[in-house]
Amino acid sequence: MNHIIELRGISKSIKEPNGETRILFKDLDFSLSGNERSVALLGRSGSGKSSLLRILAGLDIGYRGDYFYRDQLLPRRANAMAKHRLDHIGIVTQRYDLISDLNVERNVKLALRGGASADEEAEKALSAVGLSGFGNKRVRRLSGGEAQRVAIARAIVKAPELLLADEPTGALDEATETEVLDLFTSLGDSGARLVIATHSTRVADSCDRRLLLEGNRLVEIS
Repeated sequence: MNHIIELRGISKSIKEPNGETRILFKDLDFSLSGNERSVALLGRSGSGKSSLLRILAGLDIGYRGDYFYRDQLLPRRANAMAKHRLDHIGIVTQRYDLISDLNVERNVKLALRGGASADEEAEKALSAVGLSGFGNKRVRRLSGGEAQRVAIARAIVKAPELLLADEPTGALDEATETEVLDLFTSLGDSGARLVIATHSTRVADSCDRRLLLEGNRLVEIS
């Protein structure tokens, strides 16, 4: 099968604050096929959803197992994963990871490689998340919901092939959540693929497939 992304036999352990070692993943497999637009990752807090997204993003290479992108095995090296991420992946984190000393537009443009069209692309992404005209606003003056939408705009501005989102609607009201879900649907229709970690039933129900992270592995749920 033609997979956009695939993880095989992923195992990872972490150190707990009390010094004990906890197995986070054990021989975990994950795949997103070319005919799927979106997959929801569900699970209780601490189950490893954010950690799995970090592996998918190439931000965490401290695991055992194999990472394939479009059926090509990628080397588990920081520089190779950084290039892969820059070329193919957009990320929305729970903490937003915005730079408070920069305005909104410059934060969004951090995901681009410059170019004459960068200003236009940044404004287009901001407009897509309902923040048209916010480019000159300072990040420190944003509400939580506005900051979350700026983070989404930064993730989509380069039109990534794969979008990874960690609780992307957690700070949004219902109306704005609906707008973001409509945006994700539009991205999927345009060819992007999405992996979304969420506690929201609405977000999960909008995805093509739902996976529950439980007992160190992923279980498909209907």
